Amino acid sequence: MHLSRRLWWIGLLVAMLGLIAPATAAPIRNNIIDVDQFGDESDLPPNLLSDEEIERIDRLQNDATTPLAISDVSPDDGAVLISSANQFGFLDIETGDTVPVDAAVFDFFVPLPFLGFGQFSWQDERTLGVLAVNFFAVGNEDAFVTLSIDRYTGEVFATAVGIPDENIGIVSVAPNLTSWLIVREPPEAEEVEAEGFTIRHTLGLPSTVAARVNRIELPARLQRRVDLLRQQRPDLVSRLLFQQQQDGNTVEATRAPYDLFLYDATTGEERYVTSIPYASGLLNETWTSDSAYLAVSFFGVPDAEGRSFYNGSLFSEEIYRDVTGNLPPGQNPVIQNNNTYVIDFASGQTQVIRPDPALGAPILEAHDWAPGGQSLLIKAHHPAYLQGRTHPVYYPRFSSRTSFRFYDRGSDGQFRQTGTFEHPMLSGGDVAFAFSIADFVSPDEIIVRGVVGSNRHPYYYNRVSGELRNLADRAGAYYNVVSTSSSTRQIVFTHTSYTSPPDIYRLRWDGTALARLTWENEELRVEANLRQDPVTFTLRNGQVRVGTLIQSADAPFPPRDVRLIVWQEGGPNVPMINQWQANVENPYALLPSFGFALLITPVAGRHGYTPAVYNSLVDRGNFGQIDIDEQAEIVRQAIARGWTSAGKIGITGCSYGGYFVLQSIVRYPDLYAAANPQCAFIDLISDWALGSGPLVPYMEGLPPYKAISEYVKDSPSYGADRVKAAVLTFHGTDDFLPIVQNENFHLQLVNRGVPARMVRFIFEGHGLSMAENQLYAAQEQISWFRTHLK
Repeated sequence: MHLSRRLWWIGLLVAMLGLIAPATAAPIRNNIIDVDQFGDESDLPPNLLSDEEIERIDRLQNDATTPLAISDVSPDDGAVLISSANQFGFLDIETGDTVPVDAAVFDFFVPLPFLGFGQFSWQDERTLGVLAVNFFAVGNEDAFVTLSIDRYTGEVFATAVGIPDENIGIVSVAPNLTSWLIVREPPEAEEVEAEGFTIRHTLGLPSTVAARVNRIELPARLQRRVDLLRQQRPDLVSRLLFQQQQDGNTVEATRAPYDLFLYDATTGEERYVTSIPYASGLLNETWTSDSAYLAVSFFGVPDAEGRSFYNGSLFSEEIYRDVTGNLPPGQNPVIQNNNTYVIDFASGQTQVIRPDPALGAPILEAHDWAPGGQSLLIKAHHPAYLQGRTHPVYYPRFSSRTSFRFYDRGSDGQFRQTGTFEHPMLSGGDVAFAFSIADFVSPDEIIVRGVVGSNRHPYYYNRVSGELRNLADRAGAYYNVVSTSSSTRQIVFTHTSYTSPPDIYRLRWDGTALARLTWENEELRVEANLRQDPVTFTLRNGQVRVGTLIQSADAPFPPRDVRLIVWQEGGPNVPMINQWQANVENPYALLPSFGFALLITPVAGRHGYTPAVYNSLVDRGNFGQIDIDEQAEIVRQAIARGWTSAGKIGITGCSYGGYFVLQSIVRYPDLYAAANPQCAFIDLISDWALGSGPLVPYMEGLPPYKAISEYVKDSPSYGADRVKAAVLTFHGTDDFLPIVQNENFHLQLVNRGVPARMVRFIFEGHGLSMAENQLYAAQEQISWFRTHLK
């Protein structure tokens, strides 16, 4: 009793002292550090680098802008609308001069392309038009306006445009802005639910790359208005627009069978076109420049009613059966409900183009019209034939390659296939990320973009002569390529690379007369002062892998015994594109700016080679080994060449790249001295049972009940006792990949005495979205590799 009273008084004294003692950060336990930008500033961990280095990281990560052409070139080949964080206006493609657009009108009217819907289109050589949603609309009658933007003055004029009183969803808007394709429920169906005509359906494991692809960058004022519209007026966005641009992991599918109508916003006239089945997703749509013809493609979305995203695999689901090769094509909704409608707006006459009946026929997607409207380009997504699986995999994310098909109008008005363009640069799945693109620049010429190694270059192709020519004169990626007419024969595009932030350029179709039109990021490029050199490695099986080595500009090439870090992208199924990034997930400009050589080499399962190489990642029992082993072989070749040596090699990556890191240090414990896995998935057994439905079944082919030893071998969580590398782990507490799995891996390393540190980013999801967290994570990443690489 006496002892108990003493303990009670001691406890009270301690509590009282705690009330008057100054607040201090909680002690670090088990080498786990919490970073909470919403908490008390005094609880944030201290900086790890000097103020000068932190300021440099900040500039590398946050000063780059992404200027993009967001309209076609004007009819007189003189100007294009561009947007970036710094400007929104018309760019003269000869002089590089710009005319800013008066942005005040966007406080009231938000152009639909800002929401990922529709496009800006030239009404004449002076006026660019766009359909916009009225932020203050009270009903259908004032929901939309057409905006006319004067190219020479930047003035914007708004004109009200009426829409039917009944519930409709706008599927597509023609260049003239008044010819629409709309969707409406049949009269016998129930009313459209408040949230719109479609349901969002999540499939597969997202990658942090999805948020960086083909996004319009807007000045801060405009972006705030777009964000406010989404927050305050979701009724306008979801109720009236049939489908918006989604990330690479989300599709929208129809809630019910719906009727498609052509609608003339000038006269109010409607004409029925066809009906689309339940669970249809919009693949793409394209109009002729004169708004006379529309081609629109849909595909079937498996299991569109969906389940919770992080709810495991289910044998009976169509998507599960598809990705494991157990769904016969005749029962597969992806291809069975794939229809391309070619519609004459004036008459409503419609031709339906469907996939070939033969086994293995590709899914078809309307892509582009030739000038004059006599030829249609259709993109074909070819299913993947995977070794060890009975049926081909049709879901477009996992297709083995794309190709392009030419359809020409016959004397009877019908379109028939007359040619095909195929090339290895079109290997790999494409729907999620749209890296394979081709555009008509004349009735017989197209500009094609695809991935070769890590480069995404524009290629000129003449379908009559068969001439194919790479127009690029430098490594990197070419985005938002738009063309002048065949009289001036030029393209305008944004170029970026591992060592060059984005800017806009002009180039002739013959690859000559390159001219730079914007200089938004030149100061940053000079400050980064980096070089990139192409490298090749021949594997033991005779296959060649093409990579890039990034270093400081004053570093020698070939390198001599340097600290070398290898990196892999998320995904899988995601190309490793040569473009500017300086975040910790994609440290292309970050790590080389601080003295490290960064080696980026696409391996098995990546775009840029052939369909066979792309598919090989998941053939039979290859997953968890083939790409890991190729990277290890490449590193050993780098050692043999004298580029680096034992104790000087690190590895990093996020998402699937994080898995790649962990599996590499488990499988090759003596090869890598330090590792930085980020937002990693780590346990295929638990992910099959509780995680994203289709991805692990696609990668493994069989359930764990039938291949438990394979799952264990492919899951780094079961190999922590083999790890020797010093491991720095990043993970967000709100990541859909459970942080506890990475915490347990980390704790096993701590218990074994392996150098290990884990940084938990409070409220972050899959990858780091907050600039403050990116800045701190970069300090951790640089400090870790400095400490643990010789």
